[in-house]
Amino acid sequence: MSYEFHAVAMVIVACIAFLSMFLLRKSNRHSIRIGLISWIALSAYFFIEAMVIRAATAPYSFLDQPMSDLGVTSCGTDTYVLATYAICSPSHWLMNWTFFLTGMSILIGAVFLYPFWPKTHSATLASVFTGIFGASYSISGIVPADIHFNWHTLTALPGMVVQVPAMILISIAIYQKMPRLFWWTIICMAVSTGALLSLFLQPVFTDLPGGLLQRILYASVYIWLTGIAVGFWRKRYPY
Repeated sequence: MSYEFHAVAMVIVACIAFLSMFLLRKSNRHSIRIGLISWIALSAYFFIEAMVIRAATAPYSFLDQPMSDLGVTSCGTDTYVLATYAICSPSHWLMNWTFFLTGMSILIGAVFLYPFWPKTHSATLASVFTGIFGASYSISGIVPADIHFNWHTLTALPGMVVQVPAMILISIAIYQKMPRLFWWTIICMAVSTGALLSLFLQPVFTDLPGGLLQRILYASVYIWLTGIAVGFWRKRYPY
């Protein structure tokens, strides 16, 4: 199936998701459960990416190449501005759907799990930043790098930085009421911040493994949110 088909399908799914979030926003029993499952399911990303890498017919470096290369819809060299090397990812459609659904899962969890957080301005703003992270990640699946590099890059940029202020703000909100989740957040924030700073330094220290650092950057968020969801679930709320 063509890129256009998948892109339209993703937009339709996104519209259905936004409508569902609006309709279920006051239904705590169902929305909380959906939010918890959405964040716990983030761990599936790693298994799917491994499958896509195995299916690649051009050499792919997990350490050096960006995740976006797996979603490139065409084969060859110079498939987008920075790709002077060969790329061929026959399962690009699966990777782009994974990017899209991962982002939507993060966004849905940010909306539906908001009631768990203390009612503070910092928690509200952290939820907004987490939602922005998810939306940014979803768009990178709708617009692969070889289809429109500028849009792919510009929409993905917020998703590389907003998780750090989100973690800072949520740690401020919970450090007294949720000490375990506070320290969990601090650890994940340290990992994410370290990976982000290392990526910024990559033009100077060219030997840094950019692909691995990007994965650590995003994985720290997936693992953070999964841990948060498990922590919420274990509190045995009547949902």
